[in-house]
Amino acid sequence: MTTEESRPRLKWARSQRFRLTAKGEEAHTSWKTALAAAQNHGKSAFDAAQGDWAKSFKISPDDATYVTELAPAPLRVEDIEKAFTDLGISRQSVKDSLLRLYEAGLVEPAPV
Repeated sequence: MTTEESRPRLKWARSQRFRLTAKGEEAHTSWKTALAAAQNHGKSAFDAAQGDWAKSFKISPDDATYVTELAPAPLRVEDIEKAFTDLGISRQSVKDSLLRLYEAGLVEPAPV
């Protein structure tokens, strides 16, 4: 098994797709549970749930949207960027999030 210290450098080829790892699937399931528990309790409950969830995986609270986006199928950086176009999320933000998720062991490059 690869440790965080020995992970290979993340590749950014245009055609590279990324997918959730088993740990990423666990993170997605726990995010859905946290989200359901916070539902109907207001924005502060949502923010607290998102922050607690992110802290448990040592990632940014905003990474929850990326985990959710990657849950159904492997995606390219461009696919994720297009999905978030209306939110004004930059390509660099997508890359930064993917790197955090990769370093936390939640995503990996999908085999071609």
